[in-house]
Amino acid sequence: MILWRKTLGYAIGRGISSTIAFLLLPVLTRLMTPTEFGAWQIAEFWALLVMFSIRLGMEQALFKFYVTIPQKRKIILFNVLTVIAVMSSLFLIFGYLFRHTLSWIFLGTQFHSKFAIMIILWGIADSLFSTLASVFQAEERVKLFALMDISRGALGYGFAILLLIKGFGVSGVISARLGASFAIVITVIPAILSRVKFKFDPKTATAMLKYGIPLTLNLFVVRIFSFSDRWLLAKLADFSAAGTYSAGVKIAAIIVVILMPIRYAWSARLFHLYQSGILRNRLPDVWRQLSGAMAIIASALILLSPEIFKLLIGPGYESGMKIIPILAGAYFLDSFILIADAGIYLRGKTIFVPIFTAIAAIINIGLNILWIPRYGALGAAVSALIGFFVLLFLSWRVGQFFFKINIPYLKVGLAISAVAVAIWITYTIDSLFIRIFGLVLLVIALFFGTNLDKDIKGIGEIDKQ
Repeated sequence: MILWRKTLGYAIGRGISSTIAFLLLPVLTRLMTPTEFGAWQIAEFWALLVMFSIRLGMEQALFKFYVTIPQKRKIILFNVLTVIAVMSSLFLIFGYLFRHTLSWIFLGTQFHSKFAIMIILWGIADSLFSTLASVFQAEERVKLFALMDISRGALGYGFAILLLIKGFGVSGVISARLGASFAIVITVIPAILSRVKFKFDPKTATAMLKYGIPLTLNLFVVRIFSFSDRWLLAKLADFSAAGTYSAGVKIAAIIVVILMPIRYAWSARLFHLYQSGILRNRLPDVWRQLSGAMAIIASALILLSPEIFKLLIGPGYESGMKIIPILAGAYFLDSFILIADAGIYLRGKTIFVPIFTAIAAIINIGLNILWIPRYGALGAAVSALIGFFVLLFLSWRVGQFFFKINIPYLKVGLAISAVAVAIWITYTIDSLFIRIFGLVLLVIALFFGTNLDKDIKGIGEIDKQ
């Protein structure tokens, strides 16, 4: 249960930050046209690719090396910061020299070349923020991480709304987001410097890059995999189509947001449990608990998606509503990948991660090209669902090969079946009353079928002691 207690701590930060974003969706979608909303989402995609390129997987390597080699923590952290600084400088120079070409690649001819520099600065700011936050994750200092996350969310979205009201459009949103990240980085620098020894260790740095670069390749492929639908919609239609689709993605991604604190906690906890020699016994329970909890969340989101969409999204985005159930199912499958590939990370075989993601991405992109012209947004959503299924299957098979555990397949199968039923009900029944009744039945089946009732009872007994 330590994982879930840590998760609760991360959830406070991530939950509040994400809640801010979701509560502001009605404001943002009213201050931005679908075209502007689509452009913002695509700009964020490119900023993330810049961030991945700058970090080179060093923040992921930090989780392993910082935990397993505690006597070299200060040198390890300096290695990470050195790589970030060098890559940031190179990207700034490259971005300025080729700003016109990059602007065309990023957003097309209808946007000014300044957007290329702004996107690169956004990527640099988020690289620094995420890397420094990773230090507190590796130390499992949840309160500091949560405070960073909440502060960035409040500053970023607060200033974004002010700049949108002033008429700055997409450039205002980007400026607010990168400014918030830089502000938090400056604030925590004193705490980070106390953890640094200014000595570069080439041998350790090489080992970290060897571990982290395959994960960077995977992040690239994952981003392309998960964003090809919006990019193709923008290219085959326009930014408005990408904007309405992105609005639907925002609602379906509530599952991703809820999973995020678990992902943060698991990144460090995985190696702690392995070092303690208890991971093999604990992991089956994590499978059972995660499948039951995420299936309940996914079923609720799917069955109530029409009402949630109307509540959170402004007028003009209605066509994005129909994709939510399928995409929510896809993100539900993604939650299993978090633990299915544990063996790959434990054995250091991270090269498999980008390979598997690339296979899923190729299938997804191919189906997008085939189905978007014919079925539009719905075809893109189904392509994503199939892609996530392929990725889960590959991660599960190889993860089990490297670190075999007794997965509770019946309980996991119950969770997947419940989500499939929720999708079917949503597409076939309009009545809110019937959908709520179906949700109640599914929650009862999942709660007792995956033994979540016993977990809650166990927590109560611990509290009494």
